[in-house]
Amino acid sequence: MRLSTVEQTITSLLMQYVTFYAFGGSNAISSVDISNAYNGIGTYSVFIVGALTFISNWAAPIWWVSASRLLRSSQNREEKEAHVTILTLHMATILMSVMAACTTLRTHLFIWTVFSPKYLYTIAWAMINHIVVNVLGEIDWRLFMKR
Repeated sequence: MRLSTVEQTITSLLMQYVTFYAFGGSNAISSVDISNAYNGIGTYSVFIVGALTFISNWAAPIWWVSASRLLRSSQNREEKEAHVTILTLHMATILMSVMAACTTLRTHLFIWTVFSPKYLYTIAWAMINHIVVNVLGEIDWRLFMKR
């Protein structure tokens, strides 16, 4: 079965979101599991703890990004660029929608308990998962390594 670039991108996005929520992720800040962030480190480092917290909470979406990368390994450059473009368009749409909802409902009673955590998760998803995992994951690092 040969999926088009759009179909592979949509499947990757859906599986990232499905597995994030299936593994216990939510829009509640209280659902962030920090217990795995301190495993194996001898001294406290904000960057290491932050990276381990992200990896432990977003492990399933990271796995699907890796699986998607393997499925698309035979694609040409234009198809890979289209994949990143679709992912970025999706993330921009999500960010714009959440910001519009927060702005529109800024006087609502639940702005700090419902919309604020959603906004923070959207920013985390955009900045860390999208930019670091999705976009930097698309770089063919073999081009930069000396042989």
